[in-house]
Amino acid sequence: MYGEIKTWIVTTACTMFFGFFLCNPIRSYAYGEDIYFGTNEDYLLSGEKPDFRAEGHYLEFVFDENYTVETGDTLWGIAQSYCGNGAYYRQIMADNADVAGRPKLLMPGTQLRIRRNLYTSAGLDDYINSDVFQNDMLVDDPGAFTMEDFIAPYRIFASVPYVNDLQEADPYAHWEEFQAEVRRCSEQVCGGRVSGLSFERCQVTGVGPLCSYSFSFDAEGKEYVIIACICYSPTTKSEAYALCDMDYCTETELKEAKGKAFYAAVTYLNPGIYYVKTQDYAGGEDWKYPQLRNPFTDAMHCLYTGPLVQAKDYSDMNVIKWKEPAFEQAVREELARLWQLTPAEKEAFMERDMTASDLSQIEEILLVYRAKAFKQDESLCVQLNGYEGSWYNIQGTEVTAGTFGSSDLLTTLDDLRNFPQLKCLDINMRGSSITDFSCIGELTQLRILRCDIWSESVQIESVDFLGSLVNLRTLLLGGWQGGRFTNFFGNVRDLSVLRNCPRLAYLTLLTGNVKNYDFLGDLPEIYYFRLNGSGNHSENIVPDIALLPNACFVELYGDSVRFEVGDGYAQ
Repeated sequence: MYGEIKTWIVTTACTMFFGFFLCNPIRSYAYGEDIYFGTNEDYLLSGEKPDFRAEGHYLEFVFDENYTVETGDTLWGIAQSYCGNGAYYRQIMADNADVAGRPKLLMPGTQLRIRRNLYTSAGLDDYINSDVFQNDMLVDDPGAFTMEDFIAPYRIFASVPYVNDLQEADPYAHWEEFQAEVRRCSEQVCGGRVSGLSFERCQVTGVGPLCSYSFSFDAEGKEYVIIACICYSPTTKSEAYALCDMDYCTETELKEAKGKAFYAAVTYLNPGIYYVKTQDYAGGEDWKYPQLRNPFTDAMHCLYTGPLVQAKDYSDMNVIKWKEPAFEQAVREELARLWQLTPAEKEAFMERDMTASDLSQIEEILLVYRAKAFKQDESLCVQLNGYEGSWYNIQGTEVTAGTFGSSDLLTTLDDLRNFPQLKCLDINMRGSSITDFSCIGELTQLRILRCDIWSESVQIESVDFLGSLVNLRTLLLGGWQGGRFTNFFGNVRDLSVLRNCPRLAYLTLLTGNVKNYDFLGDLPEIYYFRLNGSGNHSENIVPDIALLPNACFVELYGDSVRFEVGDGYAQ
């Protein structure tokens, strides 16, 4: 039955959910009697070849690796661990007859060669049923382990940038170095919260190499098991992760999750499904593999619920002088939440001076502001160090009872200078009259800056404050409101200051009216470039894309002019 399905076409269905795009592959068959949806059992890795499946309807994973015998090991136990069935010990004995001829005399330190083939009973020509696959999704957001709506014992995440940029960092070819770097990163980022770290690598028949590692993560008393898989061909790379909640995940479900992670990593290499990468992965700077997701950083951001360590140095020499009471209040509220202060501790913190040491661990700020001119009541939201955490809202005169009116809620951004170590700043303002952004120029550690600003009456003409941001990797200038691009940056004519930001890799400009784009030639690391305009479109200048030889995605005024491998969906 399965071999009778001749051809299929891959399209991509995308919907907006929880602030990012979910894309599930839809495989439409041109003809054929049946479409196979698969069951949970089809994804279990088994040592038995599924001869009842035709080619294209199973996957074969070929392992050939070395194992060092430890005290207490048995061949049955090693076979059970590596091959899923202790009866495979005979094969291990046959492959290692010179050192393991007698199972009961297995000596610690002995090097065993373990060869095994594992299979799934679902293949590349089968349909991924999202119900059976337990909330499978493609993600292209900074933190992969989104916990909202996580009702299953495990969840599968797949990340699909369409180009293989591993090059000399190929984990399969540099296996020992890869393992050492993963171990180092797990300790540095998670500080002892990782245990049981183990590694596997194999060749997927007809596809290419697959590398995998798994670990347990202690999220302040709650345990998760995370399984990471990387599969790649000469041109394409795919990653998949299984996130298992060990309060609910049985041993069988853990095996299902592993098999599904293997399957997802392979199947999303399919050339009909592509993502464009729009920013660096969270934690990419923490290890030597910035082109791969860092599950340890994701785990600390998205799973760890313990408190941020509160600073102990309250020297009066470093007292913060705030210019905006509303911003100070929002920062205090968010710090109290991150530190998990008791009511009494919070009351004491609210009354004492705040020092530079209090802010020393803040690396990310999300600032959302709605002015009274834009909305009935002014409002301010400030979020610190978090992708998923809640943030404190201040509306109208409720900031500090009766001390100032709503018209004074936010008139300057100068208080951002109190965060010189900031790495990510996301400003979303609607209806604001603030035009002085010079303080951002002092945040020289910034790697990500998004200025999403809408104003009916105010425009700025210069972005010179960007000139000192030499570490910048991601930049968005613009905004979107009510189906229209913002006019806030509409008078910007000169962006040559970006020559001072040589590390820029992800650049989105919704500015319009820029007269010269020659500065792009001095930005060799540009990977993603999107340009649109809010001004007179007849005057929009089209850059020479030859200035962007290393860019994998280029969109100019709504037209995708470069997507180098196949057709794909660009977020």
